[in-house]
Amino acid sequence: MARSSAQHGAFIETPRGIFTSAGNWFHITREHLEAFAPGLLSKHSLKKLIRQSEVWIRSSDSLGILLFMVLLYTSSPLLAVLMTTAFVFVWHLYKSTLVSIGLTKLIQVADKEFFLVLVSVFVLSWMGITGEYISVAAGIVFFCILKFGWLRNLVDIAYSRLKKQPLHLNDRLLKMLVLRYAIKEDISVKEIQKMEQEILTLVNKQEEVLDKFKRKKK
Repeated sequence: MARSSAQHGAFIETPRGIFTSAGNWFHITREHLEAFAPGLLSKHSLKKLIRQSEVWIRSSDSLGILLFMVLLYTSSPLLAVLMTTAFVFVWHLYKSTLVSIGLTKLIQVADKEFFLVLVSVFVLSWMGITGEYISVAAGIVFFCILKFGWLRNLVDIAYSRLKKQPLHLNDRLLKMLVLRYAIKEDISVKEIQKMEQEILTLVNKQEEVLDKFKRKKK
């Protein structure tokens, strides 16, 4: 049966995985997670794991904004855009290898909207006062691109077409977070390969449904 949460970070559980209010798919179910790390969800709720996974997903945007504002203040708008774009691409593709409980807490701070807006307003206001209007315009535009996740979505599109790894980026994040908490709680985990196979099975089922839907529309 599908379940949902009415609070921030709401999600729905389906037979083909977990879908969040932010539009993120995790191709794993509560039952699969329980089988992979027995007892983990009694210590750390599924809602907490999904919420923290989404913080990691958005870290490409939040850390990108902070880096961009620092570079915009210390260098040229063009250099700030180029270096931030490169960072977002690399970070979004490989951040799952850096997942840890301690780093999650730090990234949650950077993910706070108030903090991001405060830093951005301070930098852009100062540059406006000093007459750097091109930098201000570039800052506002690129802030929006990062804040709405458009650059991250571009990375996702490129990854889906060129990927060599079978797992989706979201699934890799959730898998690593589950592993970290299992290690912390001294919970023995089943074979990682088995978990990945379950994820791939759900991915294939979802793709089959999408293909059938597309054929019906034609």
